[in-house]
Amino acid sequence: MGAWQPFTGRGVAAFASASGTRTLLLLLASASAVGAAFVWSLSHAWFPVMDHGILALPPEAAIRSSRLLWPDSTARRLAENPTLDWVVRPSPPSPDNLLGQSSDLRVELRPQSIRIHGALGHLEFPYPATWDVPLGRVPALAAWHSWRPYLSVLSGAAIAVTLLACWLAMATTYCLPAWIVARALGKRPSLAMAWRMSAASLVMGAAVGAAGIAAYAAGIVRIPGLLATQVIHVPVPWLWLLWGILSMDRGSAARSSRRSYR
Repeated sequence: MGAWQPFTGRGVAAFASASGTRTLLLLLASASAVGAAFVWSLSHAWFPVMDHGILALPPEAAIRSSRLLWPDSTARRLAENPTLDWVVRPSPPSPDNLLGQSSDLRVELRPQSIRIHGALGHLEFPYPATWDVPLGRVPALAAWHSWRPYLSVLSGAAIAVTLLACWLAMATTYCLPAWIVARALGKRPSLAMAWRMSAASLVMGAAVGAAGIAAYAAGIVRIPGLLATQVIHVPVPWLWLLWGILSMDRGSAARSSRRSYR
């Protein structure tokens, strides 16, 4: 039977005798699926906050000459959901303009900087002197509608390309230890077979990580659940690779190994 799925031990083991082209196509399809899941998560969790926040902008405002130009000094929450909170604070914080945070992430526009608050702390970046960003409702809405499709495509493509590059490097790193373990267990794969199995095992880990991000975006889990899935997805490929090695048939592994050297 050919190699079609890497979600069981037998499925991972089947990639030992698969072609390199099929293995690369598996990685490419999986990376594309993870990129699509990331884009869906953005459009479901963060983009609606941007949509509502832009509608709450004043008629005229801007970021110019490293400063926020705003029509008043009152702190204002433009939009929020459980994952993202968008706040404008035109003046320094004071006891009478504090705004509570119930979202997991807050993006705050301050007089001279943008500040991002999260569960692990905050980051603050000054506005670049070259920025000339219109924040009036009409120009901001037009710019957002123009760039939103490109932002989705570029972010999804960046995730897919980055994952593919990382997987190729990780499969190369894992194949020698996998080959050694397989030999210790009485199997006889070649290094090329161990590489293909290592590559196939990475897909299950990516599926766990992507499922955690999608579940977070859908509101099924919160930050602890998201962090748990991202931690769990790291050892999953190792377990699936070991499962695949244990599932290899000794005789067929030896024959495939001999064929690979011809």
